[in-house]
Amino acid sequence: MNLENFTENNKDKLIKIHWNSTIEKYVNNMLLSKSLLEKLKGREYFSSLIKIIENMNKSIDKYIEDSKSPVYQIAVVGAIKAGKSTLINTLIGHDILSVDVTPETATLTKIKHSKNNSLNIKFYKRDEWDKIWKDANDKNAETFLEEYKLLNANEVKEEYLGKSELNLSYFSFEELKEDIEKWTSSKRKEHYFVKEIEIGLTDLELDEQIALVDTPGLNDTIEYRSNITKEYIDSANAVIVCVNAKTLRSEEYNTITKVFSRAKYRKNKIYVVGTQLDILNSKEDWEKQKEEWIKYLKSDSCFGNETKAREGLIGVSAYAYSIANKITNKISHKDIYQLVKTGFLTGDEYEELLEHSDDIGRIEKTKNNIISSSNIKLLNLIIKEKLLEDFNTEISKSFIERYKILKNEINNFRLEHQKILEEKRSAIEKDSLELERKLEEEENKIKEFEEITKKLANKVKETNEKFNLDLEGMMKGFKKLEEGIENINI
Repeated sequence: MNLENFTENNKDKLIKIHWNSTIEKYVNNMLLSKSLLEKLKGREYFSSLIKIIENMNKSIDKYIEDSKSPVYQIAVVGAIKAGKSTLINTLIGHDILSVDVTPETATLTKIKHSKNNSLNIKFYKRDEWDKIWKDANDKNAETFLEEYKLLNANEVKEEYLGKSELNLSYFSFEELKEDIEKWTSSKRKEHYFVKEIEIGLTDLELDEQIALVDTPGLNDTIEYRSNITKEYIDSANAVIVCVNAKTLRSEEYNTITKVFSRAKYRKNKIYVVGTQLDILNSKEDWEKQKEEWIKYLKSDSCFGNETKAREGLIGVSAYAYSIANKITNKISHKDIYQLVKTGFLTGDEYEELLEHSDDIGRIEKTKNNIISSSNIKLLNLIIKEKLLEDFNTEISKSFIERYKILKNEINNFRLEHQKILEEKRSAIEKDSLELERKLEEEENKIKEFEEITKKLANKVKETNEKFNLDLEGMMKGFKKLEEGIENINI
């Protein structure tokens, strides 16, 4: 079946993509591919490949769904506790994302500009939850299972599994924060069944087509949730990889390489962010650490060269930025102590601030220095000037790239199994020819046997006839002998 025939026979199923005619053609190509893949599932040969086919169809569905309402997505990814949520809170200027996420709790969260402060909540389907529950038990995720039991989450499971998505609007920002906590906090039983939430903020300085996406950790013990992050890396237009600045362990490096392997066509849209600079002893520590990181990041599996590695690596401290940003014209001893804790304030600066705690000029200078050193403003600038550069064109390019990847995946599947089927057919034909040859041999043997049998039968007949003649002669001889004996006088 070609696209023209499919189009003619399925006019009611075709999808209109109003923003790009090329993407519309791609979408309907994918619809055709899905239809053909579905037919294969009913064939005996493909019965063992149903999971692979379903995964391809799942990718096709996501491509089609994303095409209907395209969003330029900046995925913020990293290991659990890498400071993703804290960083996003700082970037958007609101403490709305939970920063108390444990390795056993995670909800994918999108943040967009909206005309109203709002929440869109999507829940897990039953089959999705079954996979999560199986993962938790197979991997013996004790904390997940224990807290689930402790919160008695089973009590609300039936209420939320498969539930239609909720769309909520808020006049009060505090009510919005309370509801975000309700649906995402590890202390609430409801959060287990929430697959994804989208937060709409009226004061977010981003285009409505742009979303910041806080993803579950790539090292989540629940594989199903880690896979959600992998899918978002595949479809994201840009990626910020958060890694704890203190050390680049193999786990963190694996996270980085996973991102590059899944977003290899968008290396210029990837930034590695060393978070929590404030936990280092000094700025010099980060400079040393940075040089070590570049040794790895310049490899072909990451940025590809040293120049790009240096451009794509930035260290930040969301904590130091938040503390400094709250400072007004007067600074308290508590504020000064907190700044010292960040590592962004030297001993001499600490003493001077204590002595001149009412010196507005000195306070403002210190505040600006810390804000600048935290690199949050620099990261915001990178997002606006680098990651969001010509984002409408980037959205189109992203869908074209995703289409090519999907097309190659489907084509490789076709070629691989077409080859296997051709080999099987060839083997069957070879076996058939061999069988025919053997059958012919057997038939020849039967003919030969029949001829031998016929000859033997003739020989037996000939022998019998001869024997009968001889027997008759002998009987006559015996008769004469008998007559002769009777005529002998004794």
